[in-house]
Amino acid sequence: MKLDAATTWCTKIDAKEVQGQPRKRLTFWRDIPSEVKIMVFAYLNPRDIIRSSRVSRGWHQTCYDGQLWSSIDTEESHKGIPVEALMMIITKAGPFVRDLNLCGVQMRKPWNINGLPEACVNLRSLSLKDCRVERTAIHSFLTSKNTLVHIDLSGLAAATNYAMHIIAADCHKLEYLHISGCKNIDTSGLQKVIRACLYLKDIRAGEVGGWGDVDFMQQLFLRNGLECLILEKCNSLTNESLAVLIEGKESERCSSTGRPIVPPRKLKHLDLHQCLGISDSGVCRLVSNVPQIESLRLSKCHGISDGALIRLLPTTPVLIHLELERLEALTNAVLHSLASSPCARDLRYLNVSDCEAIDDIGVLSLLRSCTGLQSLDLDNTNISDRVLVQAAAMVRRRAPRANPTGVLPYPPTIGLFLRAHECPKVTWTGIREILSHNAEVITTDETAQMLKSKKEPINPSETVTKMSSSQIALNAQLSLSKYATLRTQNEHKHAHPTQIVAIHMDFYTYQQIIDEHTRRVLRVDLPAARRLELRSAEFVVAHEKMAAGGGRRRLERRRVREAQQNWAYEMGLSNGTGASIWKRLGALTGGCTVM
Repeated sequence: MKLDAATTWCTKIDAKEVQGQPRKRLTFWRDIPSEVKIMVFAYLNPRDIIRSSRVSRGWHQTCYDGQLWSSIDTEESHKGIPVEALMMIITKAGPFVRDLNLCGVQMRKPWNINGLPEACVNLRSLSLKDCRVERTAIHSFLTSKNTLVHIDLSGLAAATNYAMHIIAADCHKLEYLHISGCKNIDTSGLQKVIRACLYLKDIRAGEVGGWGDVDFMQQLFLRNGLECLILEKCNSLTNESLAVLIEGKESERCSSTGRPIVPPRKLKHLDLHQCLGISDSGVCRLVSNVPQIESLRLSKCHGISDGALIRLLPTTPVLIHLELERLEALTNAVLHSLASSPCARDLRYLNVSDCEAIDDIGVLSLLRSCTGLQSLDLDNTNISDRVLVQAAAMVRRRAPRANPTGVLPYPPTIGLFLRAHECPKVTWTGIREILSHNAEVITTDETAQMLKSKKEPINPSETVTKMSSSQIALNAQLSLSKYATLRTQNEHKHAHPTQIVAIHMDFYTYQQIIDEHTRRVLRVDLPAARRLELRSAEFVVAHEKMAAGGGRRRLERRRVREAQQNWAYEMGLSNGTGASIWKRLGALTGGCTVM
C-alpha cells in the first residue's frame, strides 16, 4: 500500500511537469533556520567544525558563527587547530567569545594584526599562559575589558607591573589572578590591583618577588578577602611578613593569652611550598587564625619541625589536603596529632615523602583514624608491609560490597592511591595483600543466609492431608520452581570490591605485576587477576627459595625457570612455546629481584 501511494504521488508530480508546472526542488540545508544549523554543528568537535567549513560558502559562514565559539580552549577541546584558523575564529566571533584560553599558542606574526585583541570585547576569562606574545598585545587584551573575572598570565616574561596598572584601572570585577613565573612583576605592581579590585579572592604569585614588604602585607590583612594564596618558591617571604598577613601590624592583644585580637582569616588554600624564609615561628601565627583552611602546603620548608605543626593541626577542622614533603625534622608525633585532630575523618590527601623518621607506628595510627584518605605519599620512609596490610583493611571496611548479580555493570574505582618509592622494608608479602584485596570476591550476607537455610523441595506426602491431590501437586511444582530460582540467584550473588588500592613503587621491582593486575581488576576480569596473582606468587616464592639455597640445586633452578615461563605467559610476555624472554627482559629492567 505504501509503495502504491508513493507511485501515485510521483505520477502526479510528473503530470504537473508535463502540464508546464515545474517541480519545486527541495533545498533542505538552505531552507532550514540558522538556529537549527547552529544546533546541528554544536554536536561536532571544534576540529570537525573547521573541516566542515570547506564544504561550501554557506557552511563556511555557519561554521564561523560566533554562537559556536563562546568558549575557546587550546589546552583541551581546541587542541590541534591550526593557528591561522584559530585567529580567524577569534576575529570573526570576537563579541561572542566569553572564555579564551590560548595556553601555549606560538604565533610568528604579531598578535595585534587584524585587531585580534580588540575583537574580544566581552571576555570573562583570559589565559595567555606560556604564550609567545608581545608586551603591547598583553596590554591590548587587558585594556577596556571591564568584564574580566579570570586572568592567567603565568610564565609570561613580557608581563610587567604596567600590566598590573592596566588591570587595576579597567578590570574592577577581577576575582582570579595568576602571575606565577612572571619575573618582571613584584608586589609594587600587585599592590595597585589589591586596592582597585575589591572582589579579588584568588592570587597565585609563585616566584614573584617583594613579599617581604610589610606595608603590602598590612593592606592584604585589612582586606581579608583572599580565599586562595599561592606563594610557591617565594624566597622573599619571611616570618615577619607572614605574621603581618595573618595577625596584622600593632594589633590589640589579649591580656590573658597575649595573642592578637583579630578576626580569623578567610583563607581556604595556602601554598608556602619551598619558601625558605618560613620556620616554626611563622607557622605558629596560623594557629587558630585559619579555621576555614582546606589545603595547606608546607613542603621543603626546612625550618619547620614537629612543635609548630602539633599546635596548628588541632585548629584546622576542615583540612582536606596537607603536604609536608621533605621536612627532615618531621617525626611520628605529627601523624599522631593529625590522627587525633578534628580533620582526621575529612582528610583526603597527605604527602610525607622523604621524611625518613616516619615509620609504621605513626602511619598505622593515621590509617586507623583517617578513614577517608584517597591519596597517601610515603616515598623514602621507613614503612613496612604492615602499612600495606592496614591500608587494604581500611579500604575494605569503608567501601561497601556491590553488584549481587551475574553481570557486573559497575566496575570498581581506585579508592586509595598509595606511593611507596624507595621503601626498602616493603616486600612481596605486603604487595600480595593489596592484590588479594583488590581481586577479592565474597558472597553477600543475604546470599550466605539463603545458602545456609537452603531446604529440599516439598515432599507431597508430608503436606497437610486436608489438601486435595491437585493442590498438593501445584504447591510442589511452585516450590520446585522457587527453589530453582533461588539457587540460580545464589550462584551469581557475589560481591566484588567497589574500591581498590592502587600502589605505585619503583619500576624495577614489582610495578609491572601491580599495573597489569590493576588493569584486570578495573575491567572486572577478576579470575584473570587472581590467576596473575597466583603465578606471580609462585615465581617470587621459587626465586626466594633458590636465593636462600645459594642457587646450587638443579631442581630449584628448574622450578624457577618453569615459574618464570608461566608468569611470562600470563603477563603476555611470552608466546607460550616455552621460549624464555628473560635475557631481553633482564636487559631492559636491569636484572632486578623479580624480572
